[in-house]
Amino acid sequence: MDGSKELVSRRLPNDKYSVISQIHRLCFLFRKLNIKEIVLLDDVVFTGSVLKKIINEFNACNIKVIGIRSAISTRDSYDYFNYNLPLGLKCGYLMSKDVIDQICERDFYFGIAGSGISVLKDGEVFKSPYFKPFGKPVERSSVPTRDEIKFSLTCLKRSIELWQEIERLNKREILISELPEKIINTNENDSVVKTLKKGMNKLCIK
Repeated sequence: MDGSKELVSRRLPNDKYSVISQIHRLCFLFRKLNIKEIVLLDDVVFTGSVLKKIINEFNACNIKVIGIRSAISTRDSYDYFNYNLPLGLKCGYLMSKDVIDQICERDFYFGIAGSGISVLKDGEVFKSPYFKPFGKPVERSSVPTRDEIKFSLTCLKRSIELWQEIERLNKREILISELPEKIINTNENDSVVKTLKKGMNKLCIK
């Protein structure tokens, strides 16, 4: 499983070329408007790896990224971009160096639009939740190895409660095929709740 969010669009999560296409369209528009320099906006800058790739894509199209503005940034990324970009990186909140990770609760619910990490399998983009047996909580969300099973079981339990309520309100089962994004290692003909319960049983057996 190749786990990376790099240059995968949340708007078109199943198109691995979507972000590149968007950048190229923007560059075409900028050239028509005689714009040669731009500033990028982001909500959170953590490692900065995605921004670095986007900057390289713009540079390859002769559009120079001269600065970044974000709501939150880590100290390492703040220092890197302020050293490498003319206008640097300015943010609303600068994280302490003691911060281990930045997380979003959405990533710990199964099947929610935009949750988890985008992964590439057999040339197709899937979503991988940040918990077992569908994802890797130790690698993806800085969960200590000793806690990954307990943590994953809690995520599974909360997801089951969520989807049982959704099914109750809809008065029917919700299938994996109905989810907004494809989930790694699932059967599209199974129900969401059945899939989650199978995942929980798999972890309990271990």
